[in-house]
Amino acid sequence: MTKTRRTRRALAVLVPLTAAAMVATLATPATAGSTSGSSKTAVKQISSSQLRVLRSSDRMPASHAGNVASVARTSSSQRGLPSFSGSFTTGGVTYPYTMVGAAPSSGKTVTLKTVVVPLRMKFVGFAQDATLEPGRAVRNMLRSPIFNDAQFANGRGQFGDQFQRATFWNQMDRKKQWHTLFAEPEVSDPFTITVTPDTGSLDLYNGALIGNMNIDLFDAQLHAILPKLHLKADETPLFVTDSVTADALGYHDAFLVPDGKGGQRVQTLMWSSWLDINQVGPLLADISTLNHEVAEWLDDPFINNEAPLWAFPPYNTSCGDNPFVEVGDPQGNGPDYDQFPTVEVTSKGFTYHLQDIALLQWFTREVPSSARNGWYDFPATNQLTSPSVDCPVV
Repeated sequence: MTKTRRTRRALAVLVPLTAAAMVATLATPATAGSTSGSSKTAVKQISSSQLRVLRSSDRMPASHAGNVASVARTSSSQRGLPSFSGSFTTGGVTYPYTMVGAAPSSGKTVTLKTVVVPLRMKFVGFAQDATLEPGRAVRNMLRSPIFNDAQFANGRGQFGDQFQRATFWNQMDRKKQWHTLFAEPEVSDPFTITVTPDTGSLDLYNGALIGNMNIDLFDAQLHAILPKLHLKADETPLFVTDSVTADALGYHDAFLVPDGKGGQRVQTLMWSSWLDINQVGPLLADISTLNHEVAEWLDDPFINNEAPLWAFPPYNTSCGDNPFVEVGDPQGNGPDYDQFPTVEVTSKGFTYHLQDIALLQWFTREVPSSARNGWYDFPATNQLTSPSVDCPVV
């Protein structure tokens, strides 16, 4: 895939946050280095259990909570994203939802616009300072089944499109011409975020460096970058890090931004880390976080599609404490996420690892499922065989 660049964007450095985000002009690109001294913070070895906490985390930035009500009000009338609405009823309660794309019965094809934003993460003040470059992650994500056709259980296509076609197979137009596709993304120039021992950590895992930044400070940096991207209302930024987490492996969000006409509109975003399979194993590898976030963004872009509270599969002994149709969380954020292996999908000669995702019918508690072939999950199609159940009584 040939990358499209937005050359009007200037390179920028985002320096460590204090009371507010500070932005300065980038001088020379940073490179990995090593320093020593008693004032430096040690680089520590982390365990698999510590990494597991990140994988099972569903933590959102603190700023999200304050945006929920205003986003819900505005998203119903001032959406930039193409979207459709529907509802389902379970337990005598009707739950409305809004998803990205056109109505399945319309037979229309919607092509979604994304801007990939590489984040160069510069860790300073550590015994082994390092700059973790995003180039590898960006290149591999662009070649992945998120943006390219690959083979799935229900045919050949992009992951998001095949995921939605599996969900709405029996609600689609008669000729099955409905599609929700990603256009070839634009790629911005990279932005540099500097992380210090006060704002994050630099650790070793299986002999390689993994950085982490406080999620609230990281989120503030993303919001500081947004105005520099000059996004259109129908464009969604995808921020990308390589070997860097932020108290979680990824998230998507929705919030209000100026619409240029004296009002406000809803802006969505996604962020995904990239971790190397040779370092972390297949459960956390490559796009297992990206396809989680993409699926959730498609099915709950404004994070206000409610569903009955559910228990984490497969044992149903722990409450998800999540009242939304966040389709990646049941198998991706629970205490037993390792019971759900990633699914290998090949694209452009590379084998990617995708997290299995719960379909809408898992949340609607349909028996049998109205999804294609009665599925409750995708792309594995066999890891969830029954719908969600209520949280256990404590």
